[in-house]
Amino acid sequence: MKSIIWIQQVQRLFAAGALAGALLCSVSAHAGVGMLAGGESLYNSDLSGTGGNTFWDGARQKIPSICKRRNGSLVQGYEYGYSYFHTLIANATLAYRSCGQINTRVRVAGGAPGFRAITPVLAGQNWGLGDVQLGVRTRLNHSNTAAWEATLTIPTGYDNNSPSRLGRGALGLGLGLRFASAATVIPSSWGWKLGTTYTYFFTSKGNSLRSFVELNYAFTASNFEQTGDFITLRISNSFGFANGGVQRTLFFNQLPRSLTNSDVTRLGLQYSHSFANGWSTSFRIVKSIFGRSTPVDYSIGWGLSHRWAD
Repeated sequence: MKSIIWIQQVQRLFAAGALAGALLCSVSAHAGVGMLAGGESLYNSDLSGTGGNTFWDGARQKIPSICKRRNGSLVQGYEYGYSYFHTLIANATLAYRSCGQINTRVRVAGGAPGFRAITPVLAGQNWGLGDVQLGVRTRLNHSNTAAWEATLTIPTGYDNNSPSRLGRGALGLGLGLRFASAATVIPSSWGWKLGTTYTYFFTSKGNSLRSFVELNYAFTASNFEQTGDFITLRISNSFGFANGGVQRTLFFNQLPRSLTNSDVTRLGLQYSHSFANGWSTSFRIVKSIFGRSTPVDYSIGWGLSHRWAD
């Protein structure tokens, strides 16, 4: 009984932390292409909450979800400037999923020998360590305006039989490009940033292509990275490729398989503010505005980051 009470208390603490972080941090609290100077470190914390009650089907029509999605994620990230040209990246995700669905085959009494019908199984809360990501980002020029990166997604704590899965559940290799406008330190100025990443997931999980473009406006002297106050308008798109006609659509809390590709376009607005001694924070809201075989979700997030040199 004591162990059950302890588990319930931990779950409440995690949920409360997820809500607080959703109001506190964003991994995207700094702009630019994310290059650090040699010996420089950057800590990121991102805690967000996501929810929704509807789903886009394969014909892009909104339909009711099987349950209300009330999910949370806490991402802890660390980056290190290994040299002027290379920045090392590491991220770990703690995830909370409120519900989900999975199809299983069960034997039907009185049916033909060996016949098993497909039956949906629903499950409730699930939380724990999700995916871990390691990577390297490399400059393409001598300014902070272009870079490419390679990342390795490592699945941990994944249960293929759980409807509310934590993570992608497969080893993934990603390659991406980032571009940004030149840094500026004058107020009332504009900046932009864009990027795209293609990730190959092993063991038939379906690959993905994620892209974004954002426009920044500075209220005070800012380089859109770790100084000043600015807002960001961001449009992102994620495209999931079917693998052999079947694609895993995890965390969607709907059917975990789709017989078609999936895609979603999101619109986000973020406000970023920097403090003294390398600290910065941000608050964001995001809405899914268009999609197929994907949930119609809203999310909020609060970000905190700290940058320092050895």
